[in-house]
Amino acid sequence: MSRTAALPFAPGHVSGTAERAAFRDAAAGAWEGHAAAVSRVLTRMPALRGHELEAARTDLVAAHAYLTAEEGPLHHRELIRDLHTGEGRLLPYAGCLASALRRLPSYRGVALRGGDTDGPAPAVGTLLQDPAPVSALAGSTALPAGAPVRYAVWSVTGRKVRGLLDRPGGSPDAYEEIVFVPGTGFRVLGVRTPPAGPPVVLLRELPGNATAYMDGARELSGLDLKALAHLEEALARGFRTGDGPRWPQRCSGPVGQDG
Repeated sequence: MSRTAALPFAPGHVSGTAERAAFRDAAAGAWEGHAAAVSRVLTRMPALRGHELEAARTDLVAAHAYLTAEEGPLHHRELIRDLHTGEGRLLPYAGCLASALRRLPSYRGVALRGGDTDGPAPAVGTLLQDPAPVSALAGSTALPAGAPVRYAVWSVTGRKVRGLLDRPGGSPDAYEEIVFVPGTGFRVLGVRTPPAGPPVVLLRELPGNATAYMDGARELSGLDLKALAHLEEALARGFRTGDGPRWPQRCSGPVGQDG
């Protein structure tokens, strides 16, 4: 069943001065730790100056907090809950995160998300929209062992966030997390059962706000069918597994539904 989410931002959202100030106030005591990590990241990014540098720093602090906060109001679970319930208390945080993601490299390929297989799979053609960020793992990297894939997404503009997390001596086989901006739409292309494991829901990331599918049309388009072919090929090949027994919490759970 399609879910119409209250989408807080337009595609390509750029944070504003008031939004950044509100986020910094919300970050409070956690600001300095995230800002120090971001300062190291900024040395590897194209030269930024003045107002542009400060805007980028604030945006990237939001992204770093989403990826690394272990507790408190900046924990990813709090942000996702706030956006799913429509409370809006953390909208400045979400806005800066969305703005930060546009600064990071895009990922084209298969992205995978874990989760329970209980309940019926959504019907082919269903539009799933999520007001919160959606994280997944790149299908080109090793996946957690002994944990099922629930969703396979054909990504075009999902963002690679490893640049915000890399540490000297990090393993080249570490998971590559892909983050879709708040408000991303996904179209259900089908459900397939791989050679090993439970059924997997196949999705295509939709550009912009997916208004082309708001009329409820279920017939798959040419772009849908191309994405479906890519996903089926990836499932047939299978995926490498690593040593981790569990999916990162951000990378597991329902897509386009309250979780």
